[in-house]
Amino acid sequence: MKLSKIILEGPLEYDPGFSREIDKIQDQGGKYIGSGDYGSVYLLNGKAVKVTTDEVEIEHAEILKGKKTNNFVYIYDVKKLDTKLGIITMEVMGEYKGEVPNEFIDALEKESTNLGIDPDELDLRPDNFMVHPKSGKLKMTDV
Repeated sequence: MKLSKIILEGPLEYDPGFSREIDKIQDQGGKYIGSGDYGSVYLLNGKAVKVTTDEVEIEHAEILKGKKTNNFVYIYDVKKLDTKLGIITMEVMGEYKGEVPNEFIDALEKESTNLGIDPDELDLRPDNFMVHPKSGKLKMTDV
């Protein structure tokens, strides 16, 4: 998501629908992994389940769903509950520390364009990149 959109719309605010979905995941045994500006992620049944209020991320996840890509986390499922509320089920990734190489960003932007995702809509903060636990490949997780 563009920084201007984050600044203009602001971070996650209380949303009863968001809270209901979080409660459902926790009731199923979901274990909290982390949060960002627009969502929270839980480990459930060996997958990362993210509840998000970022409509752009929901759109991107729908495009990526079921596609094996070089630079994006694998998305198993997307449930769009409302314009600004969705659940994204994805691969569990490992923590990445360090700077994201420019070559990776270039490849990510090229791949996003080929998939129909505007590279200017990608949120390229270091926190949004993780490594695949088996291959060790860097992937963008906050799509």
